[in-house]
Amino acid sequence: MKCPKCHKEVEKGSLYCPYCLSDIPWVGEFNSVETLMKKEQQNRPPQKKHKFKKYLKKFRHKKRKIDFSRKQIICLMIIVAILLGLLCYRQLHTFSALYSSAERQYENQNYECALKITEEALNLKPESEAANLLMAKSMEKLGDTKSAVLVLRPFVQNKTAGTALYKEFLSLLTKEGNTTEVRDVLKYASKEIQDACREYICVAPVSNPAPGTYTSVQTLELKADYSKIYYTLDGSIPTRESTLYTGPITLKEGTTEVKAFGVNDKNIESDVITRKYIIVLRTPDAPEVTPKSGDYNKKTEIKITVPDGCKAYYAFDSMPDISSTLYEQPISMPVGYHRLNVILVAANGKTSKVTTMEYYLQY
Repeated sequence: MKCPKCHKEVEKGSLYCPYCLSDIPWVGEFNSVETLMKKEQQNRPPQKKHKFKKYLKKFRHKKRKIDFSRKQIICLMIIVAILLGLLCYRQLHTFSALYSSAERQYENQNYECALKITEEALNLKPESEAANLLMAKSMEKLGDTKSAVLVLRPFVQNKTAGTALYKEFLSLLTKEGNTTEVRDVLKYASKEIQDACREYICVAPVSNPAPGTYTSVQTLELKADYSKIYYTLDGSIPTRESTLYTGPITLKEGTTEVKAFGVNDKNIESDVITRKYIIVLRTPDAPEVTPKSGDYNKKTEIKITVPDGCKAYYAFDSMPDISSTLYEQPISMPVGYHRLNVILVAANGKTSKVTTMEYYLQY
C-alpha cells in the first residue's frame, strides 16, 4: 500500500511510513488503495496548486479584458483617421480651395486641369463671377471662344459684371468678329465700365464745317483718332464698301447729305453720323462800267467796278467768258465803233449777266 501522506510504497501491515513517519491507518480488506486515496484527497484542504490555478484563471480573464481594450483603441484610431481624412478632403474641396487650385493650374498653363477644377468649384458656388471668369479664360486658351462667350454673357446682360469680366467678354467678342455686340454692350454700360473699356469704343468722326446752309462752295473735313472713315454723299447708309475718306470733300451747289462712320484699330465700327449741307451760290449782279455808251473825240479810259470775291472778264465785239481778258486795270477805249461786253465771275463760280457798252471814238 502507499503512505497517505507522501504516497510512497510501504509494507503491508506497517503502522507508520518509514519515509515521512506518518501513521498508517488500518484499512478494511473491502477497500482498495485507490479508493482510500481518492477519499483522502477529497477530504484534504485546498493546496497551493489550486490557488495558482485560480490566479492563472483570473490572469487570463484580465488578459482578455486587456486585449478587448486594445481592440477598442485600434478601432478608435481608425475612426479618428477616417474623420481626419474626411475633414481634410472637405477642406481641400471647399470653393476657396478649389478656386485657388484652379488659379495655380491656370498660371502654370495647365488649362485643361484648371477648367476641370473650376467646374468643381462652380458646382459649389455657380454664381461666382471670379470662377466663371476663370472658366472662360481657360476655355479661351483651349480655343473654345464660343463657349467662353456663353459663360460670360449672362453676367453682362444682368449688368452684374465687374470691369475684369467686361474686358474679357469684349475681347472674346472681338476675336469672334462680333463687333456689333461690342458696340451695343458698351453703349448701355455704366460710365465706369466705359472708361475702363475705352479701347473698345469707336467714337464717331467729327465733321467741319457744321451742317447748314452756305452761299459759297464749302470744303468738308472728317476727323477721328483712327484712320478709316467711310462715307456717302447721297444720303445712303455707308458700308465698308463705300468711299474711304482720304482728304477734304468739296461740297458743290445744291443739297448734300453726308453719312459717315469710322472703324478703329480693333475693327469696331462707330455710329453713323449724318450731316446735311445746303449750298446756295449767289449770282453776282451785272457789272457796272463807266463811262456810259456814246461818241467820244478824245482818249478815254473805261473802268469796271469789281465787287469783292469776284473777277471781271471782258471782250470787244464778242461775248466774254472766263477765258477772255481778265480786267485788272482801266481799259483804253479803242478808236472807232466797238461794243464792250463785260461779265463778273464770283468765287463760287456763278457768272453775272453781261453788261454791254457801245463806244464810238473819233479824233
